[in-house]
Formats: sequence, C-alpha cells, structure tokens
Amino acid sequence: MVLAIFCANHLVAQIQGTSNIGADGTVAVKAGFNLSSLGGDSRYDYGTKPGFHLGGLVEIPFSDVIILQPEALLSFQGSGTFLDEDVNLFYLNIPLIAKYNVWDHLFIEAGPQIGILLSSNIDENTYGTLVTPDTNTLDFGFALGAGYRLDDNFYFQLRFIPGFINVVKDFDSKNRVAQLSASYFF
Repeated sequence: MVLAIFCANHLVAQIQGTSNIGADGTVAVKAGFNLSSLGGDSRYDYGTKPGFHLGGLVEIPFSDVIILQPEALLSFQGSGTFLDEDVNLFYLNIPLIAKYNVWDHLFIEAGPQIGILLSSNIDENTYGTLVTPDTNTLDFGFALGAGYRLDDNFYFQLRFIPGFINVVKDFDSKNRVAQLSASYFF
C-alpha cells in the first residue's frame, strides 16, 4: 500500500512537472465501494455483489461551473455473494464524466464509460452449458451521479452505471454498478 501511494505521488509529480495538466487541471487518486449485479434474465439469480474500485482521474475545468473528468479505474464487479457460484468480473473502466456545479460545492455528474474485461470466472458451470460461454471483452455504460467537494483535497461521489452490452453473449447479462467513492486531489 505504501508503495502504491509512493508511485501515485511520483506519477503526479511527473505529470505536473512535464505537462500542461498541472497548470490546467488537477490530478487525483480515487478509491471506493461497488455494489454490482448483472441485470437481465430472470432464469438466473443475479444477486448483488460487493466490490471495490481504485484508480486515478484528472479534472479539466472549462468554466467556473463545468468540469471534464476523465478517469481510469480498476473495478471488481459481478453478481452474487462470496460463494463459488458467484460471477466475478475484473474491469479496467474508463469513464469520461462531465461535472456541473449546481450549488456551492455540490455537482451533478454524467458521461459515458467504456469497460475492458480483464478477467472473469465465467465457465461452463456458470450457466449450466457444456462449453464455456463467450464473454464480451468490452462494455459500454452511462454514468450518472452526484459529488460533493469537501475542500481542496477531498471529493466524494455517488454514481450509478448501467451497462448496455451483455457481459455473456447470448444471455441477458448487463452490468449494473452503484459506486460510492472518495478522491484525493494533489
């Protein structure tokens, strides 16, 4: 954990020292809690699954009230509880969020998200088939939420991201993720 914080600090220093991001935008690390499920076919039990996300972001202000926020997040998602039959999905999610300051330090957020499936435990036992079902390696969703800036360093978010592409081909299995996050700005 200490190594991760050291690397994040070093990366921020490099970015701020060698690019325009430090002058025009603000860099942050982000971590939080996921509550996810696969929406779809009622023949299968898609219970909710707790998980986490971790990554970084950059705030790029366009005006006093509009901010563009690209992110890169590693996200543990899926469905079920912590049993062997759970569906475990590990994504690299890349949301592009537009933030609008509606009042004081309160923001509404919305934007597209692309997810790249890095790994899963989906096999022939997951859906009772004789062969391992094909998974889609890309996911596309739309994030909608709100955030609150506590001070210059801390920002808190609550988001819902419904996916539009089936995780498992030929099965109605779209990602549904609720996120509670905290970001620390350097």
